[in-house]
Amino acid sequence: MAHGDYNCCAVCDNKLDYNAYDARTKEEICPSCLKELRDLGLNILDVTELINWLKTADEKDIQRFTKKTSYSKCFYGNEIDELIEQRAKNSP
Repeated sequence: MAHGDYNCCAVCDNKLDYNAYDARTKEEICPSCLKELRDLGLNILDVTELINWLKTADEKDIQRFTKKTSYSKCFYGNEIDELIEQRAKNSP
């Protein structure tokens, strides 16, 4: 079964559960990644909070996030990966 048939984690991109007809790309955070976020001192509980943080975090914090978590970019387009790319390129 293809990766596109699974809902995947917003951080690590690992498969969460099978969803052949309506798979969601990076719309949930798995328990392991939630723990990694807490270990970084980020009080993020869901994807909406992660997106809001990515919109305001500085480049250094985003780099720390991508290096200190299991972050992995997904093959499929999604807001999380787009924000990380954009914010890293456009940070002051």
